[in-house]
Amino acid sequence: MQLEEAVAVTSALTTLITVPTTLLAAHWTRRGADRAADATVLAGLDQSQATVTAAQLQEQSGREQSLGCARRSAYAEFLRAVDVLVRIVTELPDVPPAARRELLNQKATAVVETRAGVAVLGPPTVLRQAEEVVKQCANLEKLALRRAVLRSAISALEAAWCPRNAEWCQDPHHSSAHVAWDLLTEWGRLEDEERWEKLDFLEFVLQESHALEAEQVGQVLDVANSVACWDEMIGGFVRDPLLERFQAVRDAFVDVAYGSLDSLAA
Repeated sequence: MQLEEAVAVTSALTTLITVPTTLLAAHWTRRGADRAADATVLAGLDQSQATVTAAQLQEQSGREQSLGCARRSAYAEFLRAVDVLVRIVTELPDVPPAARRELLNQKATAVVETRAGVAVLGPPTVLRQAEEVVKQCANLEKLALRRAVLRSAISALEAAWCPRNAEWCQDPHHSSAHVAWDLLTEWGRLEDEERWEKLDFLEFVLQESHALEAEQVGQVLDVANSVACWDEMIGGFVRDPLLERFQAVRDAFVDVAYGSLDSLAA
């Protein structure tokens, strides 16, 4: 009986020791599982956040790329309209007088319309430079019709010169054409009183040149009554101040506009 009692006691003690150990092991196993679960959750949250951030960056990049494309298109359309206007201004002397105003109005309107696209999409620095281009276009438009009259007359008078020696030619029509041409090129530099004294003479040599129709002579005389911006309307043999000033402003717009696109892409 003593042995059996000892065995029973030993079994009880073993049970008492085994149960806490089992519970302790279970506790640490559960704690480790909880930690693993927490780590998994954190890893999942980090991955989710990274995914969201990547999606946001991709969306932002897509928006910037789309904005860049829209701006590039607006700038190109504006420049195209501007260049067409300038080309028409230079070609206007060869256009029949009756068709000049309508053609000019069409091209000037296109500049205003395409400028609106730059105003909506472009940053302030680009818009400011676009306004400078528009100002130059407006100046071109303002002078274009009178410029066309004068440059058309200048070309016709040059064509009516003596084919051999315009300055010494004795043919009255040839010499009148040369004198009229010389008067027109210098007209803006004459004093007011001198112009009034020579206005009748200018009309005479224009008529005697036989280079212009009567309607053209009248148009030239109308323009000759106002000499504002005369040199810009006449232009030059080597330089054309009006177009040079426009080109400088246009180049500045190109630099600012496409420079802003490079900044956006970066």
